[in-house]
Amino acid sequence: MKIFLAPLQGMTVAGYRNAFARHFGGIDAYYSPFIATSEINKVNKLLLKDILQENNDPAVKLIPQILGNNGMQFKFFAEAISGLGYYEINWNIGCPYPTVTSKKKGAGMLPYPDMIKSFLDNACSGNSYVVTVKMRLGMESLEEGMRVIEVLNDYPLGRVIIHARTGIQKYDGNVDLEAFIEMASSCKHEITYNGDIFTYEDYLRISMKIPFVKSFMLGRGALINPFLPSEIKGNIVAPENKINIIRAFHNEIFDYYRNRVSGDKHLCDKMMEFWSYMSVNLDRDGKFMKKLKKCRNASHYLELVNQLLGTDSGWTDAILS
Repeated sequence: MKIFLAPLQGMTVAGYRNAFARHFGGIDAYYSPFIATSEINKVNKLLLKDILQENNDPAVKLIPQILGNNGMQFKFFAEAISGLGYYEINWNIGCPYPTVTSKKKGAGMLPYPDMIKSFLDNACSGNSYVVTVKMRLGMESLEEGMRVIEVLNDYPLGRVIIHARTGIQKYDGNVDLEAFIEMASSCKHEITYNGDIFTYEDYLRISMKIPFVKSFMLGRGALINPFLPSEIKGNIVAPENKINIIRAFHNEIFDYYRNRVSGDKHLCDKMMEFWSYMSVNLDRDGKFMKKLKKCRNASHYLELVNQLLGTDSGWTDAILS
């Protein structure tokens, strides 16, 4: 059984992935935040900065992801990326945000199977890489996704990752396991499940219903509880050791951003993103996050973090309501 880390724009960048692998492990492959295609004649290093080999620990298996609706542009970018040493290139047709879907990209492409077919005719014509797909059940309905699966079955894809929600749900409501099973059963490719695995109990409950699935993608659940991937694989960290690991992880992320962003306010904003996930199992009364929202300088920020991770701190794997 394999576990993958889902891409989250602005969060799971190279520094985060490298630190996560060092301090927590449990992840078999990390999918990069998407690289958007465009009409350009040359893919420069700035566009590919996050996936350049010099920025990524060689021990961390990375799968670059591309967002776009033009197959020739995808091929152009994919060939440039494969030139960096990557073989698998993931195509994002699952992003649910309106700024993306309104352009018929991400999940906004799911209602248009003919467009997807035309895309793959070009994208799959390259021989230096293999295409995998990350998608949803549909933009608005399962019927859309089922028509897309019929198209995907005609191409030599390496994997199909299905988030068990529709695009219009974004991350609201519940995942639809019955719809996932129907879609996965119709797909000829290897399937990966994605959606709402926040605890070990979630993993057990979901995996028991889909025993034919041998790989799972974790997103928010792993950012909220970074011990979860290893726990699923049977590697349990003693509760008394968790705070020290979290502190070391935080310090590495803090140093990473301190060396890359300009000004304390920007640094505090970046760390606010980090704690929007990580605080769930630490900030039981919400006071830390309230104070953090008002924080504007690094020294005050570090004081708040030291208070949170002080001797009275404790980690709980319970998801706070």
